Amino acid sequence: MANQFHDFGLRAELLQALEEAEYSTPTPIQAKAIPVLLEGHDLIGIAETGTGKTLAFLLPIFHGFRPGLDDPQALVICPTRELAIQVAGEADRFGKPLGVRTILAYGGTSSGDQKRGLAAGADLVVGTPGRLLDFVSSAWLSLRNVRNVVLDEADRMLDMGFINDVDAILRRSPMSRQTMLFSATIPEEIRRLAQRYMHHPELVRMHRGTRVTKQVDHAFYPVSEGQKELLLMEVFRRVKPKKTLIFTSTREGTSTLGLALRKRGHEVVSLSSLLSQANRERALASFRKGEFDVLVATDVAARGLDITDIDLVVNFDVPMHAEDYVHRIGRTGRAERSGKAVTLVTRLDERRAAAIEGLLGYEVQHVRLEGFPYHTQAASPPRSGRRPDSGRGPRGPRKSSPGSSKGRRGRRTKT
Repeated sequence: MANQFHDFGLRAELLQALEEAEYSTPTPIQAKAIPVLLEGHDLIGIAETGTGKTLAFLLPIFHGFRPGLDDPQALVICPTRELAIQVAGEADRFGKPLGVRTILAYGGTSSGDQKRGLAAGADLVVGTPGRLLDFVSSAWLSLRNVRNVVLDEADRMLDMGFINDVDAILRRSPMSRQTMLFSATIPEEIRRLAQRYMHHPELVRMHRGTRVTKQVDHAFYPVSEGQKELLLMEVFRRVKPKKTLIFTSTREGTSTLGLALRKRGHEVVSLSSLLSQANRERALASFRKGEFDVLVATDVAARGLDITDIDLVVNFDVPMHAEDYVHRIGRTGRAERSGKAVTLVTRLDERRAAAIEGLLGYEVQHVRLEGFPYHTQAASPPRSGRRPDSGRGPRGPRKSSPGSSKGRRGRRTKT
């Protein structure tokens, strides 16, 4: 396995760009995937956001870049506009020294500028499935010279209902292409897609998906439904976070909770599909700059949101899928910083909470705030029979919260 980017034999321009970005050592997914891709093999990479997978596919694409072609040589398909914007930003950063022209294509905004960019000439196109298929179907985007196709976060595209669009795009691309599929999980429909369109792909698997990094102190906070907002305010008072990301289960919930937080003196911005794309980009930019201390979002922000200084993540609503728990709380504790994650768990959330513990393989610490006026029905869900499978997984470290004391296995911890 390569210890340095220089070990891959990449073009000098790419090595220079990596040096200027102060990247010298590849991440595990880069170390495993880049040699496979440089040899021309198709690849299935099981990896999460934040593992460095973007450069894992961009560097091999740029290494093989041939200037002077009229049509795009590479296509990157992303499930969300936010992820597409981030990938295109990295493509500009590392592709410009080679003269690579990158065009970003996504819906929810005028297509005029995107069409003009394609007409002027593009080497790499990064976009979302619906807009890309529109451009291919209307002949604004030609795939005849495409040599590389990347499906980024393929399982997310399946969850969001884009898999038929992806299928249609792949059917229109050259059979001789190199296909790269990256996904946190490989559900059956994604396996079938890979079997149809990939040629003997190499599998690279990173086992980060069910782990919570040691920098993140995470816990369940049992509470009644009617006291969730009040408990959230008490968490704010005690933790005193500088930048908080709160997840709700619905678009309407982001607006309702955002309004409640503003009434209590917080500077809040909401992010959901209720906003236009331009407003979503402005919301994220403002949150990054620190103009707002709280971002309330749906799972549209769970993946692909690259903000390194979030110190508190709150699951106001327990995620429907256990895997999303890891994605959500992974928005804190980044870039070697410490972070805290709080999940408000009601009686109705017991099954979902148990599924999360089953995925992680250990019991998540339950925390009750000392002095908070809990309703009697807010008692912590019972420990017995919580796990969805019969085996008892290994216990993870029981993390403490500000002002808390560690309790014995099976006891609630008071803070």
